[in-house]
Amino acid sequence: MADVDIDASSTALLITDPQVDFLKPDSVVWDKVGETVEENAVVEKLVSLREAAREGNVPVIYSPHEYTDDEFDSWQKLNTIDQIMFDTRMFDADGTGSDFVPELKPDDNTFVLSPHKQLSGFWSNDVGTQLRQRGIDTLVLAGMSANLCVESHLRDAVENGFEVITVTDATAAAGEEALEAAHTNFGFIAHETVTTEDVTERLATADSETAATSADD
Repeated sequence: MADVDIDASSTALLITDPQVDFLKPDSVVWDKVGETVEENAVVEKLVSLREAAREGNVPVIYSPHEYTDDEFDSWQKLNTIDQIMFDTRMFDADGTGSDFVPELKPDDNTFVLSPHKQLSGFWSNDVGTQLRQRGIDTLVLAGMSANLCVESHLRDAVENGFEVITVTDATAAAGEEALEAAHTNFGFIAHETVTTEDVTERLATADSETAATSADD
């Protein structure tokens, strides 16, 4: 699989759900995801990716999850993951679980999308519109959780014509089997799969590479 070009003018780092309820021990589902989050050092790797993107002038976009009291009370026809989230009040808009983890607090290089209500922001937030309006056609994708929101964003991004580089170790899941299943699907669906170490230098030098390409033209 050939390397996808990371052009600072048309690439974004898209991080799904960099929030307490997926990434910190006080998460309401830490018993399900905590082991693989810690084994993969997900927070540290997401920080590395964000810092590299900032250095390379690549915008960082967060696609967060959030639910309100009305949604917890009134939603019907919940699927299995919905039921888990609603039973635990995961990503409660009035609680701390929906907060961004302190290490990934949005900065001037971060754009926060409206919250997605299902697994893919292409269906329930403004990710598609925001990417298109900002001239983005290539994504470096990481975050939580591997076989749910990451994979769903990946599938819909590809279906909508984006090139996607998926970072396989900057994510986790509810157990090794779920994580391995996601990695298998990443390999089939993404245009390129990488580790954090593989892609940080490419992100960090994206701006200079773009300038060099423009000068050659």
